[in-house]
Amino acid sequence: MSKLLKLGVLWIGLLTSGLLAAPLRVAEGPVAIDRAASRVEISVKATVDSFVARLVNYEAAITADPATGRVGAARFAFHFADVKTGNDKRDREMNEWQQTDHFPDGAFTLASLADQGGGKSLVKGALTLHGVTRPIEFTATLHQEARALTVDGEAVVDTRLFGLPVIRKFALLKVDPLVVVHFHLVGSVPAA
Repeated sequence: MSKLLKLGVLWIGLLTSGLLAAPLRVAEGPVAIDRAASRVEISVKATVDSFVARLVNYEAAITADPATGRVGAARFAFHFADVKTGNDKRDREMNEWQQTDHFPDGAFTLASLADQGGGKSLVKGALTLHGVTRPIEFTATLHQEARALTVDGEAVVDTRLFGLPVIRKFALLKVDPLVVVHFHLVGSVPAA
């Protein structure tokens, strides 16, 4: 038997005996979001009439390791028209400003999650708004108890970076282009 063939037979024997087999990793599974317990709010400051808008509909696709609850992937998508302020006129003006007819969708895609201790993680990803995608990072707190996973955090978004103009009226009134997105997501990690 040639040396190459003997080496091949040895490798096959080691692999099948389990001596070189890698430990099996449990596949990540989808986190089921509890919409009734979750919320996404956007704080907007203005010279007059600051407000908090609520995102009334969204898609949150999060996967986690059933054994540890560690989040592996996340994508959060929404239609800008689903951001509601409680004032129909203001909602129409926001949709005109955002040009919802041309850019109806927004999304966040997770790139990395770095543990900072104490349940806090540095979140890095990409945010798409007004047809423009930019990197974003913020801190979030992840808490898992049994199969329940809670994610809390806030991200400051500079709307100018997404090609949106600063809203001004009557030369004195201005809407701050820095908005703060607060989120509280509650979900169930898949069973191990």
